[in-house]
Amino acid sequence: MPGQRGSETRKLTQQVGIRLTEEEYERLLGEAQAAGLTLAALTRKRLLGLHITAQVDGELIRELRRLGGLAKLAIRMPGMTEAGRLALADIRRAIAHVAAPS
Repeated sequence: MPGQRGSETRKLTQQVGIRLTEEEYERLLGEAQAAGLTLAALTRKRLLGLHITAQVDGELIRELRRLGGLAKLAIRMPGMTEAGRLALADIRRAIAHVAAPS
């Protein structure tokens, strides 16, 4: 059936139109991309108060875990405090990257 995506089986027949600023549109589009949803699906879930879960990059999570482990080791070793601080800075940058809108 035209207009259906994935396993969508409901007939969505009603439409609601809203106007957004460019900034609002870009923000919602980024949130939709982060959640792996279309803009319409994100908006529908928001309006209905449904839970929205962002998709997470598995490779990035593995890298954060690796860096966290290195930081823990570095901070515990004498003379490695600076390396621990650098690893923690890398972790913070990675977290900021994940948290930033697309």
